[in-house]
Order: sequence, then C-alpha cells, then structure tokens
Amino acid sequence: MSLLELGGKQFTIPVGEVALGSDANCAIPLSGAGVLPRHAVLEGQPDGQVVIRKGTPEAEVLVNGVRLGVEPTPLLHGDKLEVGGYELTFVDERRAGTTQFVEKVELPEAAASRGRGAPERAATRNTGGRVVSLTDGREYVMGGAALVFGREAGCDVVVPETDVSRRHAEIVQTGQGYLLVDSSTNGTFVNEERVRGQRMLRRADVIRIGGQGFRFYADVIPAAAPPAPRAGPVAEAPPAAQPPPGAAERLQLTMDGLEALRPARSAQLASFLVRVGELRGRRLPVKTPIVNIGRADYNDLVFPDPSVSTAHAKLQLREGVWLLVDLDSTNGTFVDGERVKGEAPLAPGAMVRLGDVQLAFEPTDDAVPVTEGSGTRVSAAFPEPQLPAPTKPEVPIEKPLGAPARRASEVQPPGVKTTRRRVPPPPQKKTKGCGASAALIILLGAGFVAIVQRLLA
Repeated sequence: MSLLELGGKQFTIPVGEVALGSDANCAIPLSGAGVLPRHAVLEGQPDGQVVIRKGTPEAEVLVNGVRLGVEPTPLLHGDKLEVGGYELTFVDERRAGTTQFVEKVELPEAAASRGRGAPERAATRNTGGRVVSLTDGREYVMGGAALVFGREAGCDVVVPETDVSRRHAEIVQTGQGYLLVDSSTNGTFVNEERVRGQRMLRRADVIRIGGQGFRFYADVIPAAAPPAPRAGPVAEAPPAAQPPPGAAERLQLTMDGLEALRPARSAQLASFLVRVGELRGRRLPVKTPIVNIGRADYNDLVFPDPSVSTAHAKLQLREGVWLLVDLDSTNGTFVDGERVKGEAPLAPGAMVRLGDVQLAFEPTDDAVPVTEGSGTRVSAAFPEPQLPAPTKPEVPIEKPLGAPARRASEVQPPGVKTTRRRVPPPPQKKTKGCGASAALIILLGAGFVAIVQRLLA
C-alpha cells in the first residue's frame, strides 16, 4: 500500500487519481497562499506504482528539492514532496522489513587502485553540498546540517533494499568540510573502499549504499599558493626501496595482479563537440551514465555562458539509449532543432543546443573503428589423408562338433586372407582278419538247412 505522510497524518493513495490542493473536494486538502485549488495529482497504478504530475501548469512542486517538470514523474519510497511550504513523504509499505546481513566482497579493482595509489581529490567547503543518484539521476540537496541515508521513509535519501539499514549513514557538516558517518550493518563504501566509522568527503567521491551509488558534490576550497623554498643545502632523498626478487611474478598470482591481465576499458562513454560558444572546438568527454549539464560549477559539464541555466539539462543512459532531459531551463534545450519537452533520445551525430551553445553528440560505441577484412576467413580445404586398410590377425577356422563344414568366405569378409590348417587323418585301428568268421557262418547255415530237411522228411 502507498501513502503520503504529513505531520503525523497519513493519506492512502488507491488505484486511480488523487488530487492535492486547497479545494475542499481534494482528497489531500492543503491550505495556504502558495497552494492552488488543484495543485498536483497523484495517480496510483495497478502494480502499486504512484506517479505525480502538476494539476495546473503554473503549479510549483519540488521532488527531493528538484522542480517537477511538465511530464509525470514516478515516486519512489521515501521521496520528499514540497508543495506551498508543506513537506510530504511518500511511503511504499512494500519496501518495509528487517535488515538482511550480506557479506560484502571487496572488488579487486578497488584493491588494485589502492595499491597503485588513488589520485588525491580536492577538499570541499560547507557550501553547495548535494548528492546525485547514479541509478535514476535524482538529486538530493543538503538543506540542513545533515543528510541521512537509510531504508526508512523518514530518511532524506531512501534506499529501499533489504541489505540497507533503517538509518544507514549520514553526511554531516563540520568545520573541516563534509563528513560521512557510517552506522550500518553491511557497511558504506566510498570509491569502493569501506568506511571505517567516518570519512571526510571530497568532490566527485562515489558513495555506495547497498546496490546504489551516489556522487557527492560541493564547492571546492581554492588551493593555497605553495610556500617559497628556503635557501640552504638540499638533503639527498633516500633511495627508493626496491621490491624483493620475484615479487612481480608473485603479484600476478594474487587478486591485485588480475588487473594487469584484464583488457583496458575505455573510461569515456560519449562526448560533446562544441560547435558554437565560448568553448568552441573543444571536445567534452562523458564518463558516467548520468551527467548534469549547466552553468554552475557543481555540474558535470559546465558551460560558462549566460544563456545556459544554472541547472540546464541532464544526460542519462537508460537501457542502452542516451536520453537528454530538460530541467525547466530558461532558454530551453533543443535536439536537431526541436525543443525538448520532458526527454528526448540522442542519436549519433545529433545536434544539441543549450541556450546559445551548440553541441554535436558522439557516443563512443558508434565511433569504434572496424578494420577492413577483419571478418572470419574461410580456410582452404585440405586433402583427406589416405589411411591403410585395417588388417586382422589370421585366425584358424574351427568347425564345431556336429556342424556342417563351411567355406572360409562364409566367415571371413572378402579381401581378407584365410589360412587353412591341415588336420591329419585319425589313426586306423588294427583288427584280426575276417576269413575265419565267414567260414564259421557258412557251416552254421548248412547245418541249419540239413536239420530242417530231416524234419520235413
């Protein structure tokens, strides 16, 4: 269930439209000089998503400190709405729950960067502090003494994930600058390095809470002039310590050594070529999927031109498509001659105009050169080798008992030589002659005949 909280009161947002304003017929009534009769409209979707839009074009609505444009904007758990001096908090009860402990694994890129030594960032002062979400491009300005991150809807920056604590971390203003204080279960990371209690923030630091990243911005303290060198003998620097023999080979077997085995990745996603303006002829790189464009120095791309608004536009990469969003600029944002209303996709070579500044957009993916003839080649056919015919050992043919004799061709395949084994004839038994036996038979027969004749007479 989705609802809005205001001073202890809760207003449920069902499926359909819910009006907010000073009119008595509005479901969320607000009174005051800055509230119009139908100031804003919240629309509940069947899937639980809530979208907010202006009730009238002249209405002013701020979402997390950023002015709401003409197009409707979906609300996320913990978003802060400012209407005529009132601050309302959007709550999505589906995001509630207990913190789930997750074992964080430090990326090898972070360990390798610390081993090589990360570049030192400029210190900041306590002005212009804000964070920009690298997930959806939302901006959160530090209006008070602290900016709180967490899963609770009452936090200034709500991260609705189960591995995020209810009050995860906060950015506090101190005399030395902005300080990040961690009070979570699963930890807070700055530039992929876990914060041990607290850490001073520098401009363009990336804060990671759960699975979401935020880039920190603040005004930079001007660098002081280096002190003049003193006269006198110069002490020789001690010789640099040499690594022990074989250290480089052993490093390749560690996680830090994997960085050298990986192919180099381009740090530039796209670029703008300035056609008209004070920076004419310069190519400005785009290194992050979300880029803020404007005249103020806290933007990612700064154009010092009076026709460009302080926060003029925002470029973001969404599902492989570059989109340019106009931030209610004074002179407008144009793509190929047409004014941007809400957001507009950028094609390779698109002409962009911010006030009087004209740019040519060039994504890096489309600028990768293709070597001619680099496709797959068909290999020439090789003749198949002639293998000799398999030979079988000569096996004598034996006839089983009682079986008729068979020829060799019936048991051996053609082309295979068959060897016959000569079997010697069985030895003949020596017996006595048969003449005596025959004479005895004749005598017996004659005696039998004589006996019969005598009986008949």
